[in-house]
Amino acid sequence: MKLLRTKVWNWWDISILKWYCFLFGMSAGTYFHEWVRPYIGIVLVAAVLLTIRPAIAYWRE
Repeated sequence: MKLLRTKVWNWWDISILKWYCFLFGMSAGTYFHEWVRPYIGIVLVAAVLLTIRPAIAYWRE
């Protein structure tokens, strides 16, 4: 099994990956602000859920 390999992704996988990156960056960058702190769990759960399909698509043979 090669760790890095060429993979052709469809538009759906790329859009989910972009949303994951956006939500993860937003949660990491705004963690210390008081108005985001109550929602940090929701944002992180959404980020993790959005990574499942691209991860499966990448590792599927």
